Amino acid sequence: MQRQRLVSLVLLVVAASLLVFAISGAASVNRRLGATTNYDRFGSNGIGSIGWQVPPNTVVSTSHISNKSIVGFIEATLNVFPYQVQGGTVLYLSLYLDGQLAAATKYDLSSSYETPASVIGTVEKGVAKFSNSMLGFTVSQFPLKSFPAGTKVTLLSWVNNPIWVQIDSNSQTHSYETLGVASYSSLSSVKPEAGIIAPCVLSVGFESNAV
Repeated sequence: MQRQRLVSLVLLVVAASLLVFAISGAASVNRRLGATTNYDRFGSNGIGSIGWQVPPNTVVSTSHISNKSIVGFIEATLNVFPYQVQGGTVLYLSLYLDGQLAAATKYDLSSSYETPASVIGTVEKGVAKFSNSMLGFTVSQFPLKSFPAGTKVTLLSWVNNPIWVQIDSNSQTHSYETLGVASYSSLSSVKPEAGIIAPCVLSVGFESNAV
């Protein structure tokens, strides 16, 4: 009986040692890859229920300054309220770092959603309060070389039909709009922060690795 207990104890110690080795090995792999679970988020926080109806064939440019180095990847998110979206609506997002194009994404929006948004109260000057139904559309670049703190990160959005986009009522920056852009293929001729100051600031959030 004592021998069986001794064997069981030895097996338990061996199993525990193997488990510790496996965990430490996995951790060392993560360190070698430079993986991190820490993220730096800047720009707008994506909180709020106020939307602005972006006009059709309009480019809207919104910039923020990074407060830390941009490392590994960069992602921008634009929040849209799914309210009265017309069929055939196209949303095009392009991401710029210090004025240089980094990535672009095209979305075909649906005319119906499982949980559409609804207006609370009345619409005034193209601005309205919505229920909490909201969709986030992203554009990102990975992998990405490092950019220093203070880099200007800009999201250009273009839409061929009017859509309701979340705005940031507390932002210290501006959005700029360029009207009459008939196709997203013409975006290359529109520079970041070109056009006139838009009546509202789009809520645009950015995310990267934090180091």
